[in-house]
Amino acid sequence: MSRNITVAIVGAGSSYTPELMDGFLGLDPARLPVAEFRLFDINAERLGVMAGLSGRMVRRHGRAIAVKTCPRLEESLEGADFVITQIRVGGMQARWLDESIPLKYGIIGQETTGPGGMFKALRTIPAMLEIAGAVERVAPQAFILNYTNPSGIVTEAVTRYTDAKILGLCSGIPLIIEEIKKDFGADFPGMHAYCVGLNHLGFIHRIVSGGKDVTQEIIARMAARESRHGKDADALNRFAVEIGAIPIGYLDYYFRRGMLVRKLQAQEKTRAQQIMDLEKAVFAEAAAPGADQKPETLRKRGGGGYSAVTFAAMDAVYNDTGEELAISVPNQGTVDGIEADEVVEVVCRIGRKGAAPIRVGPIPLAFRGLVHAVKAYEVLTVEAAMKHDRRLLKQALLNHPLVGDAEVIDPMLDEMLAAHGLWKD
Repeated sequence: MSRNITVAIVGAGSSYTPELMDGFLGLDPARLPVAEFRLFDINAERLGVMAGLSGRMVRRHGRAIAVKTCPRLEESLEGADFVITQIRVGGMQARWLDESIPLKYGIIGQETTGPGGMFKALRTIPAMLEIAGAVERVAPQAFILNYTNPSGIVTEAVTRYTDAKILGLCSGIPLIIEEIKKDFGADFPGMHAYCVGLNHLGFIHRIVSGGKDVTQEIIARMAARESRHGKDADALNRFAVEIGAIPIGYLDYYFRRGMLVRKLQAQEKTRAQQIMDLEKAVFAEAAAPGADQKPETLRKRGGGGYSAVTFAAMDAVYNDTGEELAISVPNQGTVDGIEADEVVEVVCRIGRKGAAPIRVGPIPLAFRGLVHAVKAYEVLTVEAAMKHDRRLLKQALLNHPLVGDAEVIDPMLDEMLAAHGLWKD
């Protein structure tokens, strides 16, 4: 890997780009000597705004980093060391359809799982395979650091159908692990935490300190106190006692889905519509003459910890540290009962050669069936995306715990395929 790092950002017109830039510019350049950012996006207007802000942010920090916009994908990738992918095919309007149509049928609409996640995957997999293929041609040494959702499904498609090197990143589980270490590290020195599951369906199931398993003691402490994150976090902490593992917050979609369906149906706007409003403010701030800092409104956008996980992965690869980080990777015998080429989210040791997953063994019985059902949905979704096979879409949703009703699936699939204009050929 070259001494001066080149980072390509595909989907650089995203409102997340200032978060990345802000994080990069706060890093020690001796550890990650970034020399050039190459920014690519199919939306020239959004790209121009974010490229302009990025350049001003670099100058404000006095860093000698080139910020280059590229009109062609391969130009942005050629010779890159890392490729950060954060694309959203169809934009927020497509996300609104993914959220709103399932709700009409009494099903949670969400961009990373269920029918919403499925349709985001159907739109996104072809684009991500195109990007991965380009990386193979012009930057075979590069690691793709993927944030494009649904991250686990996208990572599985890329690893199955290309030879590009990809790490499926998400801030969810890593941030929970960091918070546990911050809160309990003084009492449990040398703590290591391990997870099992899928992206946005993960469980921290083993925490070790001084060679001793302290998982249940930490779970009990978490449940006994009032969380600083509110009542929903308190409910998850209490639920952790019942299943013997700490779940990511997305588990609310599965464990309290009736309540959430009612809540989402009662909201005036879906999350996509809320973000559309926020992004207008983010882009207005970013485009303001002289703006050279991360937009303040971005704090309301979500995605906290996004940059920190990116840098942890880059640092581990570049400096060959063997850092432990929860990411999405092919299973390769790590988790019992899941095929070798099926992607799981587990803690891996990351170095110059990529990610080495740490052996898990069997999934705890308390949530094994849930993980296996959603994994079946993910595998079928990837296969359906490649074959344009509606029958496989129905099989996927029959497996998914948020759906599973044939009377609902058929009309919902018809409406969503038509709304997105998919598979017209």
